[in-house]
Amino acid sequence: MDIPTTMRSLVAPRQGGPEAYEVREVPVPSITLPTHVLLRMHAAAANTGELQAVAGKMKIFHTPKYPTQLGAEGSGIVVAVGPGVKDLKVGDEVFGAYIDKPMFRLPPPGFISEYAVAEERFLLRKPAHLSLLEAAALTTVVVTSYQTWRRGLQLMGADSLEGKTVYIPAGLSSTGAMAAQVAKNVFGASRIITTVSTPKLALVEQYLPGIYDQVIDYKTQRPRDQVAPGSVDIMYNTQWTSMDEGIPLLNPTTGVLISITSAPSKATAKKMIGADRFSWWIGLLLDLAQLVYRWKLRGTSIKYEMVSGGLEIREDLEKAGEIVALGKVRPVMRTVELGNLEAVKKGCEEVVTGKGGIGKLVVKI
Repeated sequence: MDIPTTMRSLVAPRQGGPEAYEVREVPVPSITLPTHVLLRMHAAAANTGELQAVAGKMKIFHTPKYPTQLGAEGSGIVVAVGPGVKDLKVGDEVFGAYIDKPMFRLPPPGFISEYAVAEERFLLRKPAHLSLLEAAALTTVVVTSYQTWRRGLQLMGADSLEGKTVYIPAGLSSTGAMAAQVAKNVFGASRIITTVSTPKLALVEQYLPGIYDQVIDYKTQRPRDQVAPGSVDIMYNTQWTSMDEGIPLLNPTTGVLISITSAPSKATAKKMIGADRFSWWIGLLLDLAQLVYRWKLRGTSIKYEMVSGGLEIREDLEKAGEIVALGKVRPVMRTVELGNLEAVKKGCEEVVTGKGGIGKLVVKI
């Protein structure tokens, strides 16, 4: 298979937001590790953490080198493999995310490009029932949802969500939509409550038929006025601003609050960024944040924990692949073409701000 020497790639030329992104001609990456797989990319997803880091919002532990190629999740076809690759072969259609821990130690994978390399341990074969475009949207959200619900059940002392009422804000966001599907179709949740904005009310059943039992228009209604206090068993927090509204809904004695968007504990943060980049003052700030959360939960026995998804845990990645292969979940996504730079910028701005878009932003290469 002929592999060119250069390719198109979405690049952040300097620190800043999506308005500065460019499509540049850059060298095709080379296989430099025995377990590297070279992919001809079909589609790639944009993720909030990566784009916020590029915008300079994570300077306390990471500053990218510019220009930097964008994208760490996607799908494509294997065109070359390193000598240590065991299972994948040229021609395989795969999907995955090249995100390790500690974070930001690998060179930028640059998945929003015509070609990219990743280690085999971060890739899965694509199930036949999914297109490459659909598969590009799944890896991070399925793994994170599975791991977060599993931890929530551990805190509950339960094996499933059967008979439980679940509250998930932002039901058509990429994280909320997948959390709901995994809750119902994998862990058996009996009742799921969510929130969406007024324009998205009519779209809920279109994208996720039969998943939600109650949908609240957060633009005109407050969840605490629509849901009986103490009637929710577990909340999956998807936004920095949604925790306060959800706490009164939780059972004050047995409720569980798991979050993917809040300040982590010191132990979790050390795993995320690495002990070598974890300074005493970061620890102090995180301790203060935990005090704030305890204050928010005062007078209750609600168990709280922030969970950071881990793609590096191969067993969990394979479990996510099984969930996908069995058709337990479907992608909720919106698509733009790499050749339409203005649409790419607009979509990435929605990712950075967390406002406006439905599901995962996928860039078709």
